[in-house]
Amino acid sequence: MLMAARQGGTRMKSRQREDGGHEETRTDSPGGPSVEKTSAFVIPEELLSDDPPREEAPPTLHTRIARNVSGKPLGIEGAPAPYREPKALRVQREGTGDLIVPLYPDRSYVFGRAPGSTVVFPHDAVSRQHGRLSFREDQRWVYRDLNSRNHSYLGRSDVEIEGDVRRHFQQISASSDQIVEAGDLILLGNDGRSRLVLLEEVPQGLVAGPRPRHAGSPATARLERSIVVCARHQLPVFLLGKSGTGKTFLAREIHHRGGLGGNFVVLNCGRLPQDSVALHSELLGHVKDSFTGARISRVGKFYSANGGTLFLDEVETLPRLAQDFLIDVLEGSGSSAPFGAPADYREPPPRFRLISASKVPLQQTGLRPDLTQRLAAGDFILLPTLEERREDIPNLVEDFLHRLAVEQRYEAELTSDAIAYLQQVDWPGQIRELEATVKAVVAREVAQRASEGFEHGRAVITLEAVKTYLVQRQLGFGGPVEAPVQVPRVAPEPKVALNEPPSSVRKRPADLTEQDLRGALEKHQGNKTRAAMELGIAPNTLKARMKALGIR
Repeated sequence: MLMAARQGGTRMKSRQREDGGHEETRTDSPGGPSVEKTSAFVIPEELLSDDPPREEAPPTLHTRIARNVSGKPLGIEGAPAPYREPKALRVQREGTGDLIVPLYPDRSYVFGRAPGSTVVFPHDAVSRQHGRLSFREDQRWVYRDLNSRNHSYLGRSDVEIEGDVRRHFQQISASSDQIVEAGDLILLGNDGRSRLVLLEEVPQGLVAGPRPRHAGSPATARLERSIVVCARHQLPVFLLGKSGTGKTFLAREIHHRGGLGGNFVVLNCGRLPQDSVALHSELLGHVKDSFTGARISRVGKFYSANGGTLFLDEVETLPRLAQDFLIDVLEGSGSSAPFGAPADYREPPPRFRLISASKVPLQQTGLRPDLTQRLAAGDFILLPTLEERREDIPNLVEDFLHRLAVEQRYEAELTSDAIAYLQQVDWPGQIRELEATVKAVVAREVAQRASEGFEHGRAVITLEAVKTYLVQRQLGFGGPVEAPVQVPRVAPEPKVALNEPPSSVRKRPADLTEQDLRGALEKHQGNKTRAAMELGIAPNTLKARMKALGIR
């Protein structure tokens, strides 16, 4: 007897064995688009069809890795039910409307009363750090209770229960992973009013309704048009812009609007392990017990992005060995087997939409020429700096305040002269620095009000509060306190033509000498952020290189 189910865009079947049990098999389409011809990485339509497959194939390694290990009830006639991966959370809290939180595999989500939580639950039944939701290396979302006082409970959202629902729910063991899937309901605490519902899809209209907008900049209008175009094709996209200009946000928007069913997977190229085995495991996965410490099988980043989008962040720092792995996958050549896979491993390479981002043009990255041609086989988007789009700062501030209100329960507003001041100062850290500033001045003001006995009501952030924080921040960085830049704005930096040879080839991080680092740091008076921008590397990469060279 055969039963078919979808799992990750692949046809899964359950076959009854002679001993009465069941095993899963996977049939892959013999065809599919040519990676060489299309430069677009999607699951063939044959794999998404509801028609029964024409022939059977033996179980593959990734089929075995992806089997249901959650302890959920078995499906029809004892066959393991396919894992239903959640894509969003519906957060239910007392005294406020529901909040929808999209889930991204590269993030973890902390819930509790503490202000630093991803989502704040103000009820006393919830601990300061109550629980955490994260994506495990075997492609399962797991919830961990962080030794909460009143515990966490797991049940199903589609079952109506009267009275105390905890009597029908499973108490989640503290400090251990509990696999969860779409349709599950997690109760935080013992009152039943603080809930997390895991959703199979992200609903339209993520958070509360439309908010009034100020007129945006022409640069933002161009970005919006680029997103619309890129979402309608599946060619690679290369994003060029300074650190903090919103490259990851832009890549997520393209993926979300493109409607791909797979995951959006972020690969931070500057943080990949240097050890060949660890790198192999990170990119292609490994089999359980294939090396010391491999307690469970791991699905690598490339396979996690199968049917979705692989985002190469800081692609200019991608190690040479990782470039070789990526070229093998894109071309369908070489081996794409997880570490420790059997010799007869024959699974097709993963297919995904490729988006890459860099702070420097492709010709200055030092990447393999054949890889840069792959990255350049589609669209290019040049992200403007915040100095080029100062008109957008009021809208950005409004978005930050709205997010603080729905997630952190901070009700705050900035005075008009405070927002005008934010439009005039320099932002070397770009949008990321602006957001950190807004969050900091709001949190400080809310804490100050609470210390004076005003725990409720809207906090008003004045120009003086903004100036005080920025002066302290500047002194903390060790630089002189600078007067704000007045509009009219400085002219934007000339854009680098991708078909022109670079004036000077940027060194790879590993090739930067002690003299290079000290020169950049002295030029910028010890400011690591600006020194990293001078060298064309990430601040974390600069710090790591300084540590390696013994620079304090």
